[in-house]
Amino acid sequence: MQAVVTDGEGNVWDEDRPRPEPERGEALVRVRAVGICGSDVGLIEGEGPPWTSYPLVPGHEVCAEVVEVGEGVDSLDVGDRVALHGFIYCGTCEACRAGRYYQCDDLEEVGFTVDGGYREYAALPAYTLTPLPDDVSDLEATQIDSAACTLHGVQRVSTSFDDTAAVLGPGSLGLYGVQLLRARGVKDVALTGTRDERLAVGEDHGATLTINVRKEDPVERLVAYTDGEGVDLCVEAAGAGEVVDTCLKVTKKRGSVVLTGVFGDRKEIDPNDIVSKELKVVGGVTASHAVGEVVELFRRGDLSIDGIVTHEFPLDRYDEALEAVRERRDGVIKAVLRP
Repeated sequence: MQAVVTDGEGNVWDEDRPRPEPERGEALVRVRAVGICGSDVGLIEGEGPPWTSYPLVPGHEVCAEVVEVGEGVDSLDVGDRVALHGFIYCGTCEACRAGRYYQCDDLEEVGFTVDGGYREYAALPAYTLTPLPDDVSDLEATQIDSAACTLHGVQRVSTSFDDTAAVLGPGSLGLYGVQLLRARGVKDVALTGTRDERLAVGEDHGATLTINVRKEDPVERLVAYTDGEGVDLCVEAAGAGEVVDTCLKVTKKRGSVVLTGVFGDRKEIDPNDIVSKELKVVGGVTASHAVGEVVELFRRGDLSIDGIVTHEFPLDRYDEALEAVRERRDGVIKAVLRP
């Protein structure tokens, strides 16, 4: 089979590997589609978890088809289409026993610390694979992880139909964030970013106000938009720039801030905003406990990939695909590889 491999030093190559065999508790799957996440690009540059061992096959946004099941697997059948939620955990440590398996003491993660989905076949623990209904497409399945990451963060705070919310960052997480807030009944959702074409996609998905931060100050605009009060909820989905401080500035007294981006360096904030306004600030970094709900939201049409999944490439054009994502060429928001 073909596999795409990185050494964590910016180099990526393809190689022929033997097709794996499923061990006990595993399923062998044929990868049908795999999304290219910004964290994949970071992984290629050596920004994976400290315990990552290279060389490694990237890819965690996986839609696949079960072709063989190992001994002891009764949750999957040959022919099932599945989505990956790639946390491999012990199940016995304190975090696992509390349901926080994504904080396991011995955590491994498909596509980050063990080989992921930039390949034709993979043998994976059966519990990492969620069967898909027929009316969720392969491309939608690759986006379950992104949407569920945002949902996991939003689930940590309360929302109301009369809230005003702001989403900072019109990448895939932010664009799903707009839709998820609308699905939760929040009718007034602002979206900020630096690219008009991405903000336009946000409008198509229900954003009631868009702000290009290169053209106007997002703090001034959002405070004015809310008659000086600030937003009830601010969802950070950019992982870049000064968005954390912006969140604290634009959120009203006793409002909530959800941070979902992963930053490469430290950011300066004014903690007095948290103290004086008694803000609730939470983080969310995983799709934990949200995969099934996102599948259902896609199935009933409350989530859409329209305008978000913009490009598809065959696996052997991985160089072209990765370069498009790095350089944000041709209006790419989310690109998908097809083995």
